[in-house]
Amino acid sequence: MATKIGGALLLLIWTALQGQQTRTSAPSISDTRASGASGRVGGGGSGAFGTAPGQTPVYRIKLRVHNGQTTLPAAELRKSLEEMNSIWWSQAGVCFEITSTKDDARAREGFDIWFVSEVPDPPGVNGAYKGDHDIWSRDYPNLMPAPHPVTQRAARTSAHELGHGLTLRHYNGYPESPDSLMSSGTLGWRLHDFQIQAARARAQQKADPDTTPTNCSAPQVN
Repeated sequence: MATKIGGALLLLIWTALQGQQTRTSAPSISDTRASGASGRVGGGGSGAFGTAPGQTPVYRIKLRVHNGQTTLPAAELRKSLEEMNSIWWSQAGVCFEITSTKDDARAREGFDIWFVSEVPDPPGVNGAYKGDHDIWSRDYPNLMPAPHPVTQRAARTSAHELGHGLTLRHYNGYPESPDSLMSSGTLGWRLHDFQIQAARARAQQKADPDTTPTNCSAPQVN
């Protein structure tokens, strides 16, 4: 009997220690927002986007997509834009209201982004943020693996560059960097709580005044 009681106590102590380890390691990434429940993120990854916005109110920002030079098929570009929106909506409650154009005329509000086979300046990069109306994303970026990768490579690069537009800096050199949206050159998509708060503060300034809707409209890709 004493042996059985002692074994049960050891099992309870071990279980408690495991739970404590889980609780202390989780807060570094906002997992409750990033891994909510429904759609798969990557072909081989185990992350998932939430079924509800990660934050409310949802800030909806106009985004003009310039696809006159892209080599992405329309269906692939649409999937990339949908996943890009999911990255931001499911974690930070930021939604981009997307329209597309074949010309280079810049919008008066929100952001402008160009999808191109090669970023012209500086050459060789996956993407570039030069200003709110001067953002570039490579069609097929060269990105390193991540534990929980995106499905569409262009979704990750465009979401990353829009992160710069929302005041976020690179997040390199940390153990969790491969999974981070703001790390350089990976397939990661996750945001930290401090990044979410900074991005939302900027998004509130650029968003449409009506914050009642909580869902994103489907991208309008011509």
